[in-house]
Amino acid sequence: MEFSRGILDMLLAAFFFSLMAVFVKATGSRIPSQEIVLFRSIIVFAITAYWIRRKGLPLLGNNHKLLFLRGFFGFVGLSAFYFTLTHIPIADSVMLQYTSPLFTALLAIFILKEPTPLRLWGYFLLAFVGILLIIRPGLNLQFLPATVGLIGAMGAGVAYNLVRKLRETDHPLHIILSLPAVSILFSLPLVASNFVMPRGWEWLMLLGVGVSTQIAQVFLTRGLHTVTAARATNVTYINVVFSAMWGLLLWHEIPDWRSVMGAMLILFAIFKIGQK
Repeated sequence: MEFSRGILDMLLAAFFFSLMAVFVKATGSRIPSQEIVLFRSIIVFAITAYWIRRKGLPLLGNNHKLLFLRGFFGFVGLSAFYFTLTHIPIADSVMLQYTSPLFTALLAIFILKEPTPLRLWGYFLLAFVGILLIIRPGLNLQFLPATVGLIGAMGAGVAYNLVRKLRETDHPLHIILSLPAVSILFSLPLVASNFVMPRGWEWLMLLGVGVSTQIAQVFLTRGLHTVTAARATNVTYINVVFSAMWGLLLWHEIPDWRSVMGAMLILFAIFKIGQK
């Protein structure tokens, strides 16, 4: 029963993360992506800070340097992801964001000094081929935003490795708080010169970005308590399917053969790397 509940939690986490992407894409038709990052960060910061206070913890964590770096690289990843969501099909954006485990595993070789079997390099190469199919190098409208999305996935990969280091010194809530805290710090000056006042339903969409993110994180955290990390990661990739569904229903986006083939190669490579 616990296993089933854990899988359900992971599926719900993936669903709410896909909803977050929908809210970002819908709002991003008029609101700059960096402004969406700011609003999302304010909401998540407020909710997380509230829970920190309720638990009687100090607002700041222990390893300030690593917390800042985790927040900074997470901010790079988040900003790039939101930019990509507003410029290319939602399924491609999410798939590129989900390449972050590749960079997490690759960067762990250098950051955490983890040994990597030779066979894994073949899977890295296979995933790279899948990435090329999605970003489509050349003179087309998808290349630039897709490349930005890929850079964002690299930033997220660095952030995830830092999270693994921070688990030794800091409470999970402090690690979570570092992302919105640093994101607010860097977003404010970027938004100040290009602020667009939200209208009517856009306020609800911006609220939806923050709330859906927080709900997804709750289900993700709960699911990880009853499901192994490897299985949990595999389940969350259903987010790509949810995103493709939203893209088709709301924006009439139909993935072409390159996107489908690229996604299959990337998911297969990530699955095999996760088995190491």
